[in-house]
Amino acid sequence: MPERITLAHDPICPWCWIALFQTEVLSAEFGIEFDWVGYELFPDELEWPDAPFRPEPIPDKPATPGRLALAYAASGVPVPPKIQPHKMRSHNVLEALEEAKKQGVFDAVNRTLYRAYWLQGREINKMKVLKELTAPLFPKPKKAMEAVEDRVHAKRIVPFDDTAHERGVWNVPTFFIGEERLAEQPTQALRDALRRHLSG
Repeated sequence: MPERITLAHDPICPWCWIALFQTEVLSAEFGIEFDWVGYELFPDELEWPDAPFRPEPIPDKPATPGRLALAYAASGVPVPPKIQPHKMRSHNVLEALEEAKKQGVFDAVNRTLYRAYWLQGREINKMKVLKELTAPLFPKPKKAMEAVEDRVHAKRIVPFDDTAHERGVWNVPTFFIGEERLAEQPTQALRDALRRHLSG
């Protein structure tokens, strides 16, 4: 059996969009699999935070890239257009992904939903959109949508903040590699951690 690495994620997080590409690279390099576990950033009971404070720009000061811009550049992941739905929650998506594990089509469903959100700006948490995108992928699409509506897999989805923090996750993605937890890390850092783990 291939080594399985747990990965905490939420499709609405741009760092998880990067992780989608990182896992493909690392799977090919190391012959490992990833167990994507849903960590819901904004469950229903959690208020959506206000936008962070941004200071006024200083005239003539050269712009400097932020952490996310540097992460895109370092990873070679395409920067998605800024067309994602505003303040979209993700519980239905995470339910569908759990059902995709059960039906044996996780990778295809995960890739499709990530790309639809980040590259097409689709509101993938809406049942109509979710059904349209995943029906061709699920062996039993009707059962999949029923599972989402009935929240069959809710106990498998970890909500922020307190429950996620209790499990050692403050950011997504977080990779659990052996005894290490790596959050929002470049591919090389993940590669080095995997080498340490697999050679130990």
